[in-house]
Amino acid sequence: MAVEKSIDLTATGSSIEEAVAEAVHRASLTLEGLTSFEIERIEGTIENGEAVYLVLVRISFVIKEQIHE
Repeated sequence: MAVEKSIDLTATGSSIEEAVAEAVHRASLTLEGLTSFEIERIEGTIENGEAVYLVLVRISFVIKEQIHE
């Protein structure tokens, strides 16, 4: 039976998809076994006339089944 843990990350991008992809990419650099994500909140700002999206993303991953000695 697998056990999962979730973390919340915020990321920005010129689209919602880009911001979510950035959060998932950054999580994958330090975590293994990513399984899913959920967008918790979407916000935005306007910078130089362009929309910049900020997303709060909950990313889940499997906890390794290994007992530390």
